[in-house]
Amino acid sequence: MRSLVIAAALLAVAAVAAAQSVEEQIAQAVLAAPEPLRAGATVIVRGADGAPSVLRQGTNELVCEPDGPARGFAVECYHASFQDVMDWMRRRMAEGARSFTELFAGGGPDADVSTGAMQYALVGPTLEEAELHISINLPHATGASTGLPTEERLEGPWLMWAGTSAAHVMFGEIPPGIPAEYPGE
Repeated sequence: MRSLVIAAALLAVAAVAAAQSVEEQIAQAVLAAPEPLRAGATVIVRGADGAPSVLRQGTNELVCEPDGPARGFAVECYHASFQDVMDWMRRRMAEGARSFTELFAGGGPDADVSTGAMQYALVGPTLEEAELHISINLPHATGASTGLPTEERLEGPWLMWAGTSAAHVMFGEIPPGIPAEYPGE
């Protein structure tokens, strides 16, 4: 059964990649980035095992990923220092982690994320309905060290994944379309 699931995931990734040219994937991936940073961003895609492959090597510190095979629409750009966290998360998901809680049960990856590094996510049910969400990385920050709440808030900042190398300040709720559980991914 596991082989069947892996084969289906590989086919889904291949179908998405085949449906878009490299230029289309690059154009889509940088949609979340601030306009002045788009042309210099590195663009990667991920295999079924979560491993990144470079589509375009950039000239600045931003890394962007196009929409994947999961439901909804999600493109994300982040500071290069956060890529180890993203690689770790995607690898853990490929290994079977199906929720944020499962991903960070052991405290998260050992990564050297730059304090203040930015993340930009354009997420929604469709591209037309997608909203831009911005977060600021504060590795290993806690509610006590920042004075921020650690529970999701609809309005105002809060600290997500507190105490881990992936801790970051969110502004508003977790983007729509980002599931707490990852069935079928």
